[in-house]
This record gives sequence, structure tokens and C-alpha cells, in this order.
Amino acid sequence: MEGCPKPVLLLLMVVTMNILGSNAEVVEENTLQVKNLTNKLLTAIPGSDNSSSVTTLLLEGNLITLNEADRRALASYTALEELRLDANLVSSIPAQYFSVTPLLRVLSLSRNNISSMDPDALSNLDVLTELDLSHNLLTSLPTRQLQQKNIEVLSLQDNPWNCSCPLLSSFGKFKAAGGGQHVACASPEKQAGRDLWEAANMCLPSAPPIFTTTLTKPLNSQQPGGLSSTPTAKQSNKDGKPVLGHTWKFTACVAALALCTSMIIVCGVKGPSWYKLFYNYRHRRLHQEEDEQGVSTVFSEKGRYMNHQTFNFTQENGQLEEEEEEEEDEYFEDPYIKRED
Repeated sequence: MEGCPKPVLLLLMVVTMNILGSNAEVVEENTLQVKNLTNKLLTAIPGSDNSSSVTTLLLEGNLITLNEADRRALASYTALEELRLDANLVSSIPAQYFSVTPLLRVLSLSRNNISSMDPDALSNLDVLTELDLSHNLLTSLPTRQLQQKNIEVLSLQDNPWNCSCPLLSSFGKFKAAGGGQHVACASPEKQAGRDLWEAANMCLPSAPPIFTTTLTKPLNSQQPGGLSSTPTAKQSNKDGKPVLGHTWKFTACVAALALCTSMIIVCGVKGPSWYKLFYNYRHRRLHQEEDEQGVSTVFSEKGRYMNHQTFNFTQENGQLEEEEEEEEDEYFEDPYIKRED
């Protein structure tokens, strides 16, 4: 080194210091991109003056509850892309809570006590691709917000999911994001223990009827063939068995309803006239019975004088015969015969 000129030594020292300084800056920059605060027993999310350089924030194993102060602290991490809050004390997620971190791609909330999520809890997270909600107390999920996002990884296992069809109607879209993980149902009782994705497929609406056009050959025709469009409804369930329609039930109900309605209308219109006819008929019957009773009474009262009247009638006939004989014996003068002087 003694043989080397001093200007060369100074130049080498300057170059070496510049290289070491640039490496130190790179290490510091990489250190600021990931902020690790795991298992620090923090009760709140700390802010940072150098938050513009932090893209990954690790907060596992703390006592954070995600209150309003935590939301303001998250707003200071303008470049945040990954947030891990596993094993904290989070019980619910308010509406638009993570809207202050619009660049967030990974959100992990595993092993908390989350029992409810506002339907707008994940709003403004347009680039979210990974969501971990495993090992919580969730029974339903705000699928409306999730459907608007390009979720690639979704962890939902170990939650007491309610697998009724109204809540699972849109879960089938996320089966691929689930990665084949077994997500068990907890309620209702008939669905308990069943895989959530299988239950979601059972709740999907059945396929619409398929209309096909077939080529048929007429029997009594000179033409070689003809096209006839014959709609054939092919509807089957997931096992490939045909599903019977309910059209005949609907038709029978309509016919029964129409018949009952017609009977009610006819009774309402004809009822008064039918009642009047029945009342008049009964009234005439009562009069006939009264007349029959009167005739029998008169006959019984006059029966005592029947012999006497007969006797008198016979006697009168005898007197008439005697009078006729006497008149025959008397001289009959014809007024047309002139008396002889």
C-alpha cells in the first residue's frame, strides 16, 4: 500500500463508501416495506411517520379490536397492500372500515371473535384478492360485496355457517377461491356437518328447459321429409334423474278455485229466489193441510144427521109420487080445446 499513490487510495475509499451507503439505503428501504409488530400485546394500531414506505403490516397476536382510532391509524399507511390481524380481539367489522386502505390486496382476520360483518365492510377494496376469515364465529357472509371483487383465495373454515338456501344462493361462485378446503355447516339441523360448497350447489336454481329441433318424415305425404320443430323440455337434477313438473298441480288448483268461485256466485245470485220458492211452497202446503183438517171436521159434525136427511129425502119422494098420481086423476083441461056449449 505504501507504493500506491495517495490519489488512488482516496479514490478507492470514496468508491467503497458509496457502495456501502447505497446498500444500507436498500436495506433500510426493504425494512420499511414490512412492518412487523407481531406479539407485542398492542391494544391499538400504531401510526408511523414513514408510513408511505410500508406495504405490509403484521399485527398478529395482539389485543386490537378495530375501533375508530385504529381506523385513523390505518389511514396513515397510504401504500399498504397486506394487512394481517390474526389472533386479536376483533368481534365485528363496521361499514367501510377498510376503505382508508384502497390498495389492500391481502386481508387476514383469522382466529378472532368476528360474529358479524356489515354488508359494506369490504367496500372500496377493489383490488382485494385474498381474504382469510377462518376460525371465527361467522354464520353468514356479505356476498354482495364479494361478488364485485376478484377474490382468488378465500378461507372460511371453522365458522358456524348457516347453510339455509337464502344465505347460500350466491356462494357457489367462490368455490374455486376456497381451494378445496372443507367448510362445514352448523345450521339448520338437517344441513349440520355437510360441506358448505355442496350445500351451495344444492341451492342453485335448476336449469331452464332445452328446446330441440328434430327432423321428422311424414307418413302420408309425397314430400321426402319435413322439418317440424318439437319443443322437448329436458330438465334434470344433479343426479341426472328427470324432475317432474308441477304444472298439473297448478292447473288443478286453478280449476278448483274457478269451480268454488262459480258456485259462490250462483248461490249469491239465485239464493234469494230459491229461498222465496221454498217459502211459497211451504206456505201452500200449510194451507192445504189446514183445508183438509177443516173438511174432515165438517164431515164428522154432519155425520149424525145423515140418516135423518136420508129419511126426509125418501119421505119427500113418496109425497111427490102421491101428488103426481092425484094430479093425473084430476081433469086436465086443455086450453086449446074449445068448450062445447
